[in-house]
Amino acid sequence: MVDYRITAQERARFKRCRRQWDFTSPHRRNLRSSGAVEPALPDALKDALAVYYYPGTWDWQHEVTQPLVHKALERSLTDAGATEILDRGAALLDCYDAWATSIDDFAPVKINLDTEALVPDPDDPECGLLVHDGSPVIYTCRIDLVAIDVADEYWVVCHHIVDEWQDIDRLDRDEQAVTACWAFEHDYIGVQIAGTIHNEVRIAGPLKFPSAASALKRTPKAVAQHEPSGGGRSLPQHQRVSAQASRGNTTNRIEQRTAGALRRTRIRRSRHEITSSGMVIAAEAVDMTGWPAIYPTFAAHCRDCEFRAPCSAISEGSDAEPLLQADFRRAPDKLSKPRLGQSTWGFGRGAAPPRW
Repeated sequence: MVDYRITAQERARFKRCRRQWDFTSPHRRNLRSSGAVEPALPDALKDALAVYYYPGTWDWQHEVTQPLVHKALERSLTDAGATEILDRGAALLDCYDAWATSIDDFAPVKINLDTEALVPDPDDPECGLLVHDGSPVIYTCRIDLVAIDVADEYWVVCHHIVDEWQDIDRLDRDEQAVTACWAFEHDYIGVQIAGTIHNEVRIAGPLKFPSAASALKRTPKAVAQHEPSGGGRSLPQHQRVSAQASRGNTTNRIEQRTAGALRRTRIRRSRHEITSSGMVIAAEAVDMTGWPAIYPTFAAHCRDCEFRAPCSAISEGSDAEPLLQADFRRAPDKLSKPRLGQSTWGFGRGAAPPRW
């Protein structure tokens, strides 16, 4: 038996438009546009931020780590064939770094973390949901960053590469971020996530740097890797009594700070908010894995949908197959290549090598 895996992206498509999900799901038609080109800069910046927040180099000197961050950006843009925007990306990274030193109040624990959780059965939450052939249903997602703060609390950090700041209500209702908290807690038993941190990087508009005086004086990191609370070299780790006492009574559920091209929104999530998200996925998964009705959901997202032409043909009562055969292809299997933050087998006696 093979696990029936539901990704965060597939779940979002299912909720947004079932016709789009029917076209793209690996469990359905698994189609992609032949001419679609994803913007290279957002992914490249995320690759660079993974190096920026790499736990193993968090305490290294800035003069050593920043060239590595720029190298990650260059490598990503080169692989995407978009070196013409390298200068813009490098300027954004320098701007981010200049402001992040004044706003970072956590230490990285994990980066680019692929996590998964067994979806519960809505009729029996103590058991996992199974499809018709007995295969378990697994929810999978990738977390940009898991961090720990000065009070020894864990946070799921989401990098948002945006043109304009997002509405705070949209961040508050970010189902994908909350579900990532739930999946992480199921993957790392004993760890509780305090909430989500939404790290927005605004790539549109002019870049504004701190004053020269501020730029010359680099503030020390609020949570260092070598401290008992910093870095999270093991999960779960001991939480200091003194750190827990410093938490106090948090009155503000949402805290937001803006520094130049960087905006940081910290949202404390309740236990019910995180734990109940598993049952929401379960209800959706029952529908997804059964015989769901397929229908379009017309909204603003239709303007950017790659399946707009065949969807319109279906709505008009025409045959969409010629369009699908001419302009779309089955998505190829992704090759598992090494990446920063990836979990692999150990190298001790009896360990299996990674399948790269």
